[in-house]
Amino acid sequence: MKKLIITLILIIPLILTGCWDKVEIEDRAFVMAIGIDTSNQAKNYVVTFQFPNVKQVSSAAGGGGGGGGQPNFSISEIGDTVFSASRHVSTRLDKRLFLGHTKAVILGKDVVSNRDKFLEVLDTLDRSYELSRKLRLLVTNGKAQDILLKNYKFDPDIGAYIDDIFKQYNRTSIFPNIDYNKITKSLHDTNGNAIIPVISAGKDELKIAGSAIIKNYRLAGWLSDGENMGYMWLMGFVKGGDITFNMPTTDGKEVKVPFNITNTVMKRQVTEQNGKIIYKLKYDVEGEVTEYSFQKHGQMFDTNVLSTMEKKADGVIKKMINESLKKFQKDLKVDMIGVGDYIEKYNPSLWSKVGPTWNEKFPDVVVEPIVTTHIRRIGLFR
Repeated sequence: MKKLIITLILIIPLILTGCWDKVEIEDRAFVMAIGIDTSNQAKNYVVTFQFPNVKQVSSAAGGGGGGGGQPNFSISEIGDTVFSASRHVSTRLDKRLFLGHTKAVILGKDVVSNRDKFLEVLDTLDRSYELSRKLRLLVTNGKAQDILLKNYKFDPDIGAYIDDIFKQYNRTSIFPNIDYNKITKSLHDTNGNAIIPVISAGKDELKIAGSAIIKNYRLAGWLSDGENMGYMWLMGFVKGGDITFNMPTTDGKEVKVPFNITNTVMKRQVTEQNGKIIYKLKYDVEGEVTEYSFQKHGQMFDTNVLSTMEKKADGVIKKMINESLKKFQKDLKVDMIGVGDYIEKYNPSLWSKVGPTWNEKFPDVVVEPIVTTHIRRIGLFR
């Protein structure tokens, strides 16, 4: 009898236990993208949430021909904080916001231009237990609200669309493939410095290209498409993409030749010579010529022509690297290309000397990029 009572005592709590805080799926608004801007009103922020029309999606998936109405909804709310805005939106929405599926957070230029507000937003995002650390954090040179409230021709789920674009970054290398976790790690490790991808809206589509440069938790400048690819070269992130160079022709003219990058290997070395820090970057680049001139197919089998093309490609890549390097060393005077990290890891004795005054030392570091390009395919056969 005693054993039976003990058994019942152990089993009954298991039977009675339930999900006390559960929310039915039809009562959730699955937020896929969030836009955060500052407000001109008394409140501090304008927060925009975009979520799909679940009824339409489920009906279409079940073969019902769509549930009618728009494919997604966007709603904006103002608040003293980002958190309060997310709560006050419930006064105009019959569903509970769920951020577990959020793919992208877009920050307006006004947010990242204000150090205090940028820190507040980062703190709110960091404390959210629902948001994934793998979501995409982006900056727009305008209002994030304008991007999320706009109608586009493509897939209306902007969050998923942005996430899919990042999966193809190595086709262009004009924006960094970094997520929220990597960005915040950079901010923590460098006391407020990071590179954040830039998103912009055209007439009917979105574009991700270039980067926003954050210095001391504030927007310090922008990297253009070419400068961003230079940054990617400096960091060793380029695995694909294309460049274009001019080739002289026998008739005194020039033809533009596109070169598709298929593989890159970067090796680094740092030394100190006569009180100067020398940072050498050696690149082995492989790729293929995808266009030249239909009338000059035969020239492509000439090793001298191929050698000239390879040297032209070397020059274009070096130019990209040097332009980006100038941005960081001379204009911004901030090490966002990993020189200090490399010295600290692989030459600790040198770092013990230069580390305490690294911010002053970095602009004078001599960076020597050495590029060797190999054309592996020309798209022709004899």
